[in-house]
Order: sequence, then C-alpha cells, then structure tokens
Amino acid sequence: MAESILLRFLKGGLIDVNGDDAKLDKIGAAAGELASELRKSPSKAVAYVLAAVDPEVDAGDPVIVEALDALSKHWVTYVNTFSGTPVAVARAIILEGLVQAATDTPSVGAAFVALARNAFSVSVPSADTAVWADVIMEIEKDVDARAEAEWAVPSSISAPVADLKVPNPAPLTVTADPADVDHLKAGFHAAAGPQYVDPQQGQTLASNGNPHWAHQSPPHWAGEFGARMAVAVAEALDAGLNGLTVENADLSEPIRSLATGVSEYVAEALTAVAAATAGLQRRVALVWWKESLFSPTRRVSYRDLPPTAAATLMAFDLHQQVPVSSPASVVAFLAETVMSLPLVDTEQTYAVNDLVELAQTEKSLDMARGAGALLTAVPGGRGPVIALIAHCDSPTSRDRSAFRRLTGVPDGARLTLAQWACWVFRELQATSATAASKASRSSKRRSRG
Repeated sequence: MAESILLRFLKGGLIDVNGDDAKLDKIGAAAGELASELRKSPSKAVAYVLAAVDPEVDAGDPVIVEALDALSKHWVTYVNTFSGTPVAVARAIILEGLVQAATDTPSVGAAFVALARNAFSVSVPSADTAVWADVIMEIEKDVDARAEAEWAVPSSISAPVADLKVPNPAPLTVTADPADVDHLKAGFHAAAGPQYVDPQQGQTLASNGNPHWAHQSPPHWAGEFGARMAVAVAEALDAGLNGLTVENADLSEPIRSLATGVSEYVAEALTAVAAATAGLQRRVALVWWKESLFSPTRRVSYRDLPPTAAATLMAFDLHQQVPVSSPASVVAFLAETVMSLPLVDTEQTYAVNDLVELAQTEKSLDMARGAGALLTAVPGGRGPVIALIAHCDSPTSRDRSAFRRLTGVPDGARLTLAQWACWVFRELQATSATAASKASRSSKRRSRG
C-alpha cells in the first residue's frame, strides 16, 4: 500500500488523534500486533474482516475487544481520549492489520477479498466506504494475479533437459595361457638350419629341421626357413588362442542405473506437463460441469432440485472442484451457471435470512453442511453466514434476532439466487483458504518437532 490505512482514515476524518503523531504511532503499533497474530493464525481473518467491514458492529464484538486490547498495550490512557468505545478506531486498526498481513500471507488476502466483496454487496454506503473500496481493489489485484498464474494455460511447455549419467561398464576380463617358449625355440632352430649350439650345454645339437645353411644354398634355405617358420609361428598362435578365455561382463547394474535415470527423467517431464496443463484441465472440467448441470457430490441433476437448493449446492460443488485461489472470473462463471437453470428467475430476490433457513433444512445440502462444519465454529461472535447453515442444530444458528449480530448482514438484505450462490462460494473459499493455511503451519511445526 502506498499509504497506510490509518492515514487514510485520519485524512478522511474517520479517526481523530488531535494532531498527535505519537498517538497515531500507537494505533499503528496495535495494528502491527494484529497483523502478526493474523500471520500466525490466518483463520482469524474471517472474523476480523466481518467485524471491520461493518460500521454498525457491536462494541462488545470479540474482534473489536481484541483490537482495543492490543491498543491498550501501547496506549494505556486511550479510554480518556475518546468518548465511549472507539469502534471506528478499532475497525481502522483491524483493517490496517489485515492489509499488512495480506501482503505476505496469501490466504489472508484471499479471505479478505471474498468476504469484503460479500459484505459490500448488501451494505449501505458509509463514511469509510471509499477507503474500503480502494483497499479491496488493491488487494484483489494481487490475489487475482496469483490465481490467474495458477490457472494459466501456457502456450508452450518447457520440459527438463535430460541429464542422464551413463554408467561406466565393468571392464572385460581376458586371460590367456602362457606361450610354450621351449616349443617355439625348437621350431625356430629347426627353421634356421641343420644344427645349433645349446647355450646351456655348450654342445652342438641336430635341429632335425632345415637341411640347408643360408650361406651354402640360399634359395633352398629360404624355402625351408619360410615353411618351417610359418608352421612354428602358426602352432604358437593356435596354442595361445586355444588358451584364451573371456569372462562375461556383468551389465545388469549399468543397465539398471540407466533405466532408473530414464524413468526419473520421464516422470519429471510428465510432472512438468501436468503442472503446465492443470489450468486447462480445470477449465475444461468446469465447462463440462456447467453444460451437464449435474452435481458431482449429490449425483443428481440440478434441474431436479428446488432452485434455492440448486443454487446453494452449485456453490458447494464449485468450491469442491477449484483451488482456494481462484480468479474473480470463477465467481462470474458460477453466477452464469446458476442463471442457466430453467426454473431460476434471474431477477427475483430472496431475504438472506430466509435463504439461510432453507439451506439449514434442505436434505440435498447435508454434505455441504458437513463440510461447512469442519471449516467454521459454532456461531458465537461475528462469523460467516455458512456457519449458521453448517451448525443448524445450534440454537444460536436458528435465532433470527441474533442474525445481524452474528453475520453483519442487514436484516432486510436481499439477493438473487446467482448472488446468493456467489456469496456462499466466496465464504467457502475464504474459510477454506485460512483453514488450509492453519493446517499447513501445524503440519510444519509437527515435522520440525
């Protein structure tokens, strides 16, 4: 944010610190404390948003009390500065804390945009509406950019470069019998002439070979020498080759290593393709869902359900099919899907508390209520509308007089079925995003432990 929320509230005359910058700093310190709390427990973002966005939030709301408790740590005497409970200051502190946390905690940003969009669809303009509208737009840009990147369909896919390590094969083992030197000597002596002197015995011995001496009859000697040398060398070579053995090389390990490398490369390439085409697959699946008008969770056609139940179930089914980070266009897609039902009057509006009562008793929504119960707590303080639907057995959820206090939704608020489906979808996405973030952090802490 180029300018802090507190300064925007101050410039708009929404909070007054009598020109004392030190007091503004103390309010800012309280906001920073709430931001830290949100980073540690993103699930708190739901109640924070729903309390901060409502100008008529009760002074005793737990979130307002928490914000003022944080302020009292830095500004003990703040109660002497304001007449009555400074709810506007508390709301400014909460909003500033949400904005700070949203910059580095995507789940907080996603919850903020979804819930604030819902609230502003039924709220009456107030003095801080312009500030909220600007903040929602700024945070929504970041949230939508992340979601669009996750849903993107690339024009090309970059496969990993193959880096296969070709193993060195084991060397061949070759063995040979030693040459018979004495036999080779005898053959050479026989080829050289009729006699030779044995160097060890010192006597002349008959070679039993070539009858000619080279100086006496060169032509005859050469003929005998060549023939006898050929035989002697051939016999020596034959003997050596007959004794030559080659052991079979064990190629099992090199082949296994190469196969493992190829398998890993193929798996990595397929993962890259799957990741790159996930957005396309998701979009195709949604188009199929919209055209079929078939509930994958209830295994029934939406046409066979009452319109109010069908719209609510559509919101739940879409939530089940998409990640918590989804582009704003997904909400518009849901609205168009609801309006495509033949029995839906696109202009007819319903009281929100009536829609809640219908959703509390509709049999086809039992799975949706079960899922909502895992994402929300039993209504006590400010919370999402789906908490009243999910915890329908709680007396508080059935108390119409507590509806405004628990949800922040004006008693006379009315929505079309398309708007109602979008409302439910946004709340499911918001509570899921923060709950998933909390679970992820808990898992990381357990792994470190």
